[in-house]
Amino acid sequence: MQPQSVDHAPVDFSPTEGPALSDFGASAMGPAESRNSEWPAETVATFLYARLHNFTSACELMSGKELTSFINEVRHILSDAVVKLGGEIAQRRPDSILAVFSNGPDAVKPDHAQRGLHAAILAVHEAVGLANRVAARPGAADLPAMTLAVGVHLGAAEVMPRTNGVKGMVHAVGEAVELARMLEVTATDLHWSIAASAATNLAAAGRAEKGRIGSLGLPDDSFIDIVEITGLRPRKGSQTPPRMFELLREAIAVNQQWRKRSASGTGAAAAALPGAHLLIEGYRVLRKIGEGGMASIFLADAGQGGPPQVLKVMRLDKTEADGLQRFIQEFALLEQVSHPNVARIFRQDFSLGHAYIAMEYFPSGDLAARLKRPLDQATAMDYLKQTAAGLGAIHAVGIVHRDLKPDNLMLRQDGSLALADFGVAKQVSMLITDTGVGDIVGTPYYLSPEQALGHPVDARCDLYSLGVLTHEMLTGKKPYHAATAHDLLDMHIHDPVPTLPATLAVFQPVLDRLMAKDRDQRYQSAQALLDDLRQRGI
Repeated sequence: MQPQSVDHAPVDFSPTEGPALSDFGASAMGPAESRNSEWPAETVATFLYARLHNFTSACELMSGKELTSFINEVRHILSDAVVKLGGEIAQRRPDSILAVFSNGPDAVKPDHAQRGLHAAILAVHEAVGLANRVAARPGAADLPAMTLAVGVHLGAAEVMPRTNGVKGMVHAVGEAVELARMLEVTATDLHWSIAASAATNLAAAGRAEKGRIGSLGLPDDSFIDIVEITGLRPRKGSQTPPRMFELLREAIAVNQQWRKRSASGTGAAAAALPGAHLLIEGYRVLRKIGEGGMASIFLADAGQGGPPQVLKVMRLDKTEADGLQRFIQEFALLEQVSHPNVARIFRQDFSLGHAYIAMEYFPSGDLAARLKRPLDQATAMDYLKQTAAGLGAIHAVGIVHRDLKPDNLMLRQDGSLALADFGVAKQVSMLITDTGVGDIVGTPYYLSPEQALGHPVDARCDLYSLGVLTHEMLTGKKPYHAATAHDLLDMHIHDPVPTLPATLAVFQPVLDRLMAKDRDQRYQSAQALLDDLRQRGI
């Protein structure tokens, strides 16, 4: 699909005679400097940074007057919409522009966000027309298509007239300027035409059409929400023909398609470099809620009107290969299971040098927080049965959790419980993260004897851990304590199963079987445990 445009001779790079900027409602306002000659040291404005990619390759096709004409045309494409929509140019290079849109202090309804997004959309349309003409030239077939990427951000920065008095030119420095530049990089990486901060889009009051969303991590570990701009909406009472707005949408879509085709081998590689910013497309990050050995944990809105989700995000350039394998495995294992007592997992993907998993959010926290004191017997047995049911579901598809503990049992607001954190789980048939003899995987307080010995494990090791957990739920204490991890492991291997207080004696036979040193003496499955509890009337 190509947007409608007027034909041009291959060597003619003069402005088109087709749809003009004024056809899309661009007013012929003068620069904001004429409305506000006394610039404050810091100005709240909308900053636009646009860069034409593959510009140098196009230049290599030309020479002499032809090249001069082409460079001038690029300059017009990058600056005309800015000027016509009342913006100032802060920096202009052959392939890029930084522009500022502002309102005077007396403006009743500031419209600089609308004008900034409007200019970005028009610039993409004009750039696509130019790229079509370049592509029609002899020798251009093997060149990557020229594409425009634009970042637009509303914020505060220092904006001052240039001392040389050049009309319509200003100096602009500050955080808002850098964010506009970062958004251009983000648009490039995501193959969007225009990336705008959500605040900019909100201030534009519906003037721009939006597509996908995301969250962009900043150097100070904060986030800004971003949106993809996909088109322009007509103003109320607009006389502009609807077809003109369709042309803008088409140009933005074509620009994106070309970007995807020409970006092979650049976006992902660049994003994986040290210092790459964190960006998760399709999610609005609400806050950071944790930090693990391999991953950072964020609470995020998936933008679909549903409940928040948890994002486990792992940075690729700081992760060993086996760590990435375990991270990917967690999703590969969990996506096989659909059970109310197993945490739901929604998506696994890669985004700008990071791998991430989107999972169910548990606002009520984990079981560890509830075990600061003993549970009543009814609650302890309810959690035992729910945990056993979850284990039965994962064991049925050949998954062994290997790290069952209160921290990995999550509570929902309705009182249900779910198994989570399968980072060291193993699917016996796949052997993705098989451990050698002597390797210990799991948490020492809850390890089975065979894990402590470094022996191969099966589903019965999870049942031993469930026995340890059962003791803790009933008594408020772990069954074994030692001064060192080595001594603690030795207790798991050799010490007898602890005796419960007389008031809890009814549960002793169950605990004895769960925590038997010889796994052949344990329940052979989670279902066998549930059947025994039912027969005992527990």
